Amino acid sequence: MTDTVAANSRLELTRLSGRIGARVEVPLESILSDGQVQDALRTALHQHLVLVFAGLDPTPSQHVELARVFGDLQPVESYNVAHPDSEWVTVFDSVEGYKADQWHSDATWREEVPMGASLCLRQCPGVGGDTLFANTHAAWDGLSAGMRQLLAGRRAMHEIGPGSSTEHPVAISHPVTGRTALFVNRIFTRNITNLPKDESDAVLPFLMQHVSRPEYCYRHRWQEGDVVIWDNWATQHYAVFDYEERRVAHRVAFAGRPLDAAGNGEVDA
Repeated sequence: MTDTVAANSRLELTRLSGRIGARVEVPLESILSDGQVQDALRTALHQHLVLVFAGLDPTPSQHVELARVFGDLQPVESYNVAHPDSEWVTVFDSVEGYKADQWHSDATWREEVPMGASLCLRQCPGVGGDTLFANTHAAWDGLSAGMRQLLAGRRAMHEIGPGSSTEHPVAISHPVTGRTALFVNRIFTRNITNLPKDESDAVLPFLMQHVSRPEYCYRHRWQEGDVVIWDNWATQHYAVFDYEERRVAHRVAFAGRPLDAAGNGEVDA
């Protein structure tokens, strides 16, 4: 199925799965210079949550400008490796032992959670190294009314280490679209703070498993030069560590903001 966003935008989208992901067919020069294309891309990101630009292969400076189309950027974190030519480009190199092979949204232990990110594969293993993405709007919608009622008003602790933690609502309202998303993940979420411990211990693993149901997911099989951009407020991702050859990726992160609870706690029966 192919969706044309607007005839005068010259932006063509091809859906990649039933619930998440679209491939974008548009020249890089149009992305960087055409305001109509840029408007259409921002709309497409919030509609499809993951945008795939196959073989786009931008230079590091072009990659930064591409990311700026979607909003303000976040400099490379001090604990990550920055590209020698840019303070905005993080380098992830498997030689250094980096991997993110659990379901997560980026940096949810921060009060201001990044809006999203743009990842470009610079060196791809011959086999493996895919990335999976899950739609957390669909995950929320797929819960029973009773479970959604239980989770209304609940908050969860997200932590990366001692002194680096914050609480977020278990169900957030997307800051742009207003849609509800399930907001707990395996890497950073520790417990639901306003449930008794035994109830939190029972519910949280179920929610983490529920997010990754196949019907909510898209699996991207990388080729060198691919760029994938995702909405971090409405997705989780999983970098599959099933390869032996070197894998190098460049990431540009979007700036964050605090996240509000979804709705008023009411759900449809």
